[in-house]
Amino acid sequence: MKNRVRLNSFILIFTLNGQKALKQKIELEIIQTSQRIEELKELTKPISPENAIGRVSRMDAIHNKSVNERTLRQMEFKYKKLTLAIDKIEDSDFGNCRRC
Repeated sequence: MKNRVRLNSFILIFTLNGQKALKQKIELEIIQTSQRIEELKELTKPISPENAIGRVSRMDAIHNKSVNERTLRQMEFKYKKLTLAIDKIEDSDFGNCRRC
């Protein structure tokens, strides 16, 4: 019985420390993701036709803009998932599969 109590205490301490570390990692990832979102918002602004660039360069700029728009959508989705995780990290069933 004594060993079981020690094991349960160890698991509880490990879980709390792991939870704190995970929360810090998620918070850092949220900060980095939000910074990347701001950068991508700047890169996805409309390309004005009055810019004196060649036709090929303009087509390349339009292509790059569409790639950045897709990356922006992915980053926004990632940000939503991270904020959801941070909200639920202190739940007792955090990390368990919802379907199982």
